[in-house]
Amino acid sequence: MPMPLPLGTIALDNEAPSPLYRQLYDALRDAILDGRLHPGARLPSSRTLAGDLGVGRNTVLAAYDQLTAEGYLEGQVGAGTQVAAILPDSLLQLDRQARVTLPKIAASNTRKLSKRGEALSGTRRLAPTYIRGRGQPFQHGLPAIDQFPALLWGRLLARHSRDPRNGLFGYEVGMGLPALREAIAAYAGAARGVVCTADQVIVTVGAQGALDLTARMLLDPGDPVWVEDPGYLGARGAFLGAGAELVPVPVDGEGLDVEAGIARHETPKLIYVTPSHQFPLGATLSLPRRLALLDHARRSGAWILEDDYDSEYRYQGRPIASLQGLDRADTVIYMGTFAKTLFPALKIGYLIVPQNLVDAFATAIRITGHVPPAAVQAALADFIGEGHFGGHVRRMRALYAERRNILLRSLENELSPWLRAAPGEGGLQLSAFLAETADDRAMAKAASEGGIHVSPLSLYRLEEGRPGLYMGYASVPEADLAKSAQRLAAVLKAAGCPRHI
Repeated sequence: MPMPLPLGTIALDNEAPSPLYRQLYDALRDAILDGRLHPGARLPSSRTLAGDLGVGRNTVLAAYDQLTAEGYLEGQVGAGTQVAAILPDSLLQLDRQARVTLPKIAASNTRKLSKRGEALSGTRRLAPTYIRGRGQPFQHGLPAIDQFPALLWGRLLARHSRDPRNGLFGYEVGMGLPALREAIAAYAGAARGVVCTADQVIVTVGAQGALDLTARMLLDPGDPVWVEDPGYLGARGAFLGAGAELVPVPVDGEGLDVEAGIARHETPKLIYVTPSHQFPLGATLSLPRRLALLDHARRSGAWILEDDYDSEYRYQGRPIASLQGLDRADTVIYMGTFAKTLFPALKIGYLIVPQNLVDAFATAIRITGHVPPAAVQAALADFIGEGHFGGHVRRMRALYAERRNILLRSLENELSPWLRAAPGEGGLQLSAFLAETADDRAMAKAASEGGIHVSPLSLYRLEEGRPGLYMGYASVPEADLAKSAQRLAAVLKAAGCPRHI
């Protein structure tokens, strides 16, 4: 005889987000695992149970089929459906009598993260939150997404997504699609003065994927790494995640202070630098310091990771050529991303590595699997190769220059009692210094409560330094910039921000 089911415990709800068959599946599975339905117990026929529960027979059949597929039920001809004699979760079951007698154990998991995991999780961002994909006033890191040619991009993406015979539906090439690597090598050579061939290009999942891969491949626990101070949190997190020792190196109007770095640690394993547009102060690494940095890396045996951050957007003179283009000792690994030139969700970055690292990096990225989808890579290759990328960057450079000038005028006028713009000639954002006695975190918090997103410069520092605010302008329409500056001025005044003397 079929075992009567505890129907009182089976409550199916037509309004619940979970379908009825899944609700029944969960109820029966719980009854089996709790021992209310023991191994070998026969269940009612699907027709009978459907009538008892007031649901369609297909609902019961779907639940029975899923439980059978997972090994909780088994069906025999002439014997109906019954609970399996050996349950798939049996290894998770304690003896039922022992369950009754054993004391309750707290539900907490006492297993710990690795030391690298602890270090990585400790670098969580402290900046105010913002609505994803929508630019709040002065939010940094977000380009003018509404100006991106989305219809054109959709056509290019559809071109490579419609036909499974085009080779993009299989396993992707680990280093990236050859067409995209060719396009990146050609662009980096022409626009940034990078000296490379396509076989040196490694396509990654955004800039963070490039940082993570480089840290894994070059750093052992305890290795010293020069990092700019203030500097990029994403790089700091990647290096800490690899167990490295961070060596903060101060930054001034000429960029990274090489002599200060040598004084602090003469033989770093890796030097991380943003020479074209220092994050977050905006300085350009001067030519004497570029040459000094390359010379010290050559003599000390250090690698240089050049993050060519915001290099496309320079508004005075021609873009500065890359550090990699000056390198004659194969010490520089060049890193780029399309997050700022196109849109962040694209999640495509790249590394250009010296020839002696190509095989090792190519093998590693195949193992990690951190490669963007092939169809997206193919669409981007077309976007670059057909000239759309260059045209888009030129249009955006003019737009961002106009928005930057509006913000600079606001800093010279209504914001001048509290903020002074840091020197800089490009980028999608800028830093502005507060008075020495100001608390930039308190000011950023007050601004956030007023609907304005700015980051305190102290967030990016490992050591004490001048307080200030990091302000983006690229995603803010021109008409809103001046109004937002007025709102920020009112916030700073109400918060009692010290004035410049």
